[in-house]
Formats: sequence, structure tokens, C-alpha cells
Amino acid sequence: MKKSVLFGLVALAGGLFSANAQEVTYVEDCSQGYLMNKAKDNWFMTVQGGSNVLFGKDDVHADLKNRFGGNAGLFFGKWVNPNFGFRFGAEYQMSKGVTASPYGMFRKMNAAPLKNGMYPEKFQSINPQFDVLINLTNWWCGYRPGRVYNAVLHGGGGAMIMYRRAYDRLQNTTKGDLKWHAAKDTPLFANVGLQNNFAVSKKVDLFIDVQYQLFHLGGAGYNHYCQDLQLSAGLNVHFGKKEWSCPVTAVCPTWKYTDAEGDALVARLAQAEAKIASLQKQLDDCLNRPVEKVSCEGLATVYYPINQYSLSSREKTILKSMAEVMKETPNQKYILTGWADNYTGNDEINTRLRNNRVNTVKAFLVKCGVNADQLDARIDANNLTDFGAKGAPLDRAVTIKLAD
Repeated sequence: MKKSVLFGLVALAGGLFSANAQEVTYVEDCSQGYLMNKAKDNWFMTVQGGSNVLFGKDDVHADLKNRFGGNAGLFFGKWVNPNFGFRFGAEYQMSKGVTASPYGMFRKMNAAPLKNGMYPEKFQSINPQFDVLINLTNWWCGYRPGRVYNAVLHGGGGAMIMYRRAYDRLQNTTKGDLKWHAAKDTPLFANVGLQNNFAVSKKVDLFIDVQYQLFHLGGAGYNHYCQDLQLSAGLNVHFGKKEWSCPVTAVCPTWKYTDAEGDALVARLAQAEAKIASLQKQLDDCLNRPVEKVSCEGLATVYYPINQYSLSSREKTILKSMAEVMKETPNQKYILTGWADNYTGNDEINTRLRNNRVNTVKAFLVKCGVNADQLDARIDANNLTDFGAKGAPLDRAVTIKLAD
């Protein structure tokens, strides 16, 4: 009786404004965080090309214009969340510079020494590598769907599979073979760079990338670290869903009334006062009745934070104890019910949460040795409690009860 009277008061108060109220709308609010996408989403392919310049110990003695080479790369990657991701692939690199050694394995064929005594060199490499990605714009400014510019910091490393022209160091001449051959040296390298992305559509980004690379040359005629600066341009092609979903919140409309509507509202409030007085009397009578004792048939309740369904260590400890009880009574059936509050999210999200929560609890109990036939997993679309939006955290749960 008490619940029905309270419900009547709320319904009456709500009815006073229903004539002029606009419909409440629900929108995604990314300021509250974001929801994880499916594994198939947020993949991308990167194609790029550009130029590089060497800054090795000997290379700095050459004119800058003679140290420019070329590079091109192909990568595949995935964003794990709006801030962090990874990519893997390979890069082709043509490098030019000079060496102080007349017998350097990368010395340019038939090239006379320069005025400063250095010898021109030229080599190619295929560089398989793995990079970690950090979206600095999302990290510092917060995620915002549809943002045009994103600054992405990337860093990682790999190996340089190097190639050179055939060269007879003893005879100081070429062998007549103009083909490129694999060099014996395969140095490791580390790199760091900044990719400036500009979204041109929902699936394609254009970018300009600046990258610094460090590697060690240890072959014939070499034993020093080299530095390489690259400037590239390219595009990222995204696969699957690119944007991230955000929690859904309600947007309440602004209510406005004319004078006539205000007078009508005053009249309706006067009528409501009489009804409220009657309901108040019924409520007082209900409160004066002795409280009925209700037995609690629930055995355990597992609670969750908003938009979560994974089990914490505390909840796992409770369920392990529950599992021991269940295993001692193998003929007893139990009802597992998944709940979600109806004050946040929408029906689709809440239904998914209820199923994920109850199935996670069932799977953990079975893992602990409980017979799956003892467990009846189901969901309930209602609220677990009647405490309103302030009590919403009490509605995000899985309850365990004895089956009849």
C-alpha cells in the first residue's frame, strides 16, 4: 500500500506538467568517458613516402644536398582506445652520405674521393618495425568525435635489412655487377616521430610525419652510430568503426508557459491539493500500520560500477564461498538474475549489460566447480530497487536466489 501511494503522488505531480512538456531526448556525452568498441573496429592502414637525410659521424662532412635520400612505408595498426594504439609494417629507405674509409662496404662505385678526402656512399634498406601510438590531442584535450586535426606521437624500433652494390675493396673497383646485394650488417634501430593528421572524410586522413631514427653501422669500414631525419606525407585508411561510443545521457527540455497556461496550471494545482491531502491521509494510515517482516530469500548480490560487468577480486572471493555452498547441495537449483539501472543508458546498452553480468557470474561459478545445470541465468528489465535515480548504483547487480 505504501508503495502504491507514493507512486500515485509522483504520477500526479508529473501529470501537472505533461501538457506543456517536450519529449526528453537522449544523446551521447563523451565528457563522461567512452565505451570500448568491438575487436574488428578501429583498424587502419598507413601508406607514406618522403625523403630522409643522414647525420652520421662522417655524413656531416658532406654537403646537405648530397645527403637526401628517399623512403616509403606500409603499416597496419589498431587504436585500442582514443588515446593509445599500435602499428606494424615495413619501410623502404634509400640513404646517401659519405664515409672516411676507402673500403667502406657502402662506398659508391667508381666515385672519386671528395675534396675533403671523404668517399660518397649509398645504401638501401628494408626496415620491418613495430610502433606504439599516442594520440596527444585526445590525451590532452579530451576525445571529441569528428575532430579534424590530431597530433599522434609514435615510437618504436625494428631491424634494417641492408643492401649494397657489389664492390671489390682490394681492387678498388666494381665487379661489374650493378645489382644490389644483401649486406652482412643488419643493425637494429629505434625511432620516434610526430604524425600530424587531418581528417578529410570518415575513413581517410591525410598526414605529414616527422621522424628521427637512430641506428648503428658495424660492417666493414664502419663502427659508429648514425642518425636519420625523415619527412613523409601519406594517408591513413580506416576500417570498421572509427569513432568511439560514449555513455548516453538524457537532455531535459526547457519549459515555457503563456499567461493562460499559467492560470490553468494554478487551477490544476488547487485541485491537486485536495487529492494530495487525501493521499496524505492514506499514507499516514499506512505508516501507522505495523511493519510486516519479510524474509529475505536472496543468498548473495554482486554489485558493479556503471557500464561494467567484470568481477572485482572482492566479488570473486564472495562467489568462491558461494560456490562451495552450491557444491555441497548438488540437487539444489539457483536463479541468477542480471540487473541494470533504467536511469542511465538506453534499452540496448542495459540489455547487453544485464546479459554480460549474469553470464560472467555463471561462468565464474562453473569455473569454481559448480554444475552448470544448477544455475538458471536470466535477466530482469525492471529496477532491482525502488529508491529512484539516487539509488541507481544498487540496481547494477546480479542476484543469486534459491529456486523453488
